[in-house]
Amino acid sequence: MRETVTRWLLAIGCLCLTVTTQAQERGRFKNNLRITPKNGSNPNSPVVEQPQKADDQFDQESTQLRFNSQFEPKKELNPVVSEDTSQIDQGETSVVEVIDSVLVGTEWVKIADYYAVWDSRTIDPYNINPLEFDEAIDIKLFDPPANRFWSAPLEEGKMTSNFGYRWGRWHTGTDLDLDTGDPVYASFDGIVRVVGWDGNGYGRYVLVRHYNGLETLYGHMSKQTVEPGQLVKAGDQLGLGGSTGRSSGPHLHFETRYEGNPFSPLNIYSFPENTINSDHFLLTGSVWDYLRGGRSSSSEVSSKPRFKRTVLHRVRSGETLSSIADRYGMSVSALSRKNHLSSRSRIRPGQKIRVH
Repeated sequence: MRETVTRWLLAIGCLCLTVTTQAQERGRFKNNLRITPKNGSNPNSPVVEQPQKADDQFDQESTQLRFNSQFEPKKELNPVVSEDTSQIDQGETSVVEVIDSVLVGTEWVKIADYYAVWDSRTIDPYNINPLEFDEAIDIKLFDPPANRFWSAPLEEGKMTSNFGYRWGRWHTGTDLDLDTGDPVYASFDGIVRVVGWDGNGYGRYVLVRHYNGLETLYGHMSKQTVEPGQLVKAGDQLGLGGSTGRSSGPHLHFETRYEGNPFSPLNIYSFPENTINSDHFLLTGSVWDYLRGGRSSSSEVSSKPRFKRTVLHRVRSGETLSSIADRYGMSVSALSRKNHLSSRSRIRPGQKIRVH
């Protein structure tokens, strides 16, 4: 009986060993079992920061590089910048991207962005020859719906000397009478670019760059109350009038400039009425005719500028001087003369051709 029981026990043991071995081979049981901790951390345990893999560090650095590249200019700088950037590290000249916006309701809407030279010490950092100016630019002087206004530079506009030729040199502004200490005002909205001193000329002066593209200069001041980079609105006080620098008595020397080149303020203002001629000013190369000898050296600029309208055609792909002349009912030679071109000149798409 005992032998029979012993045999049965041995048989059952062998059978169990065989089943276990087959199960391990088929993967039904897992070897090297590990206890997985529950989610969450012990608030009393120190936090161990896992070392960052080399690949993760590379990804992080490359991401930062891609982010920084977003601030690189995505368009070519204009010729003014390319001429000026050789001196960018000297003094306080720098290249900035200017973004113009208008206030529509309660939202600022961008209308233009462009690169420009910004120099807080030099009156004319642009080095542009006005005799090569061959465009017609419609400048909007003020726009009340856009919250942009105008102001006369003084409360009164008594003119003592006009723009013209004086004692062997050009007097490049209009002199307005004042008493020392009278307030001097910004003509249009803009940013103060230069607050300077010129002992042999302007004395204490302020130059403002305006959003409409013009710059105005205010000379012989007794005190300046603004600083470079300061935003000003039309009518904001820039300082007090005086007789500093090359001056024979208290007055304001008032200049209007475009791309650094002065032209008569009477193209924009009427003195002694102390009013503005229009909300628009059509700027053409004729405002610098005084440099071409087109006027006698002793003549004054007329207080009422003549109105001149220029019509420009933008060249499309496939157009020629001949096809454009036919379109506007004129000869090729007349069109060429109007644009200072040869009748065989090649034109390119996007080029502006004057047709009237």
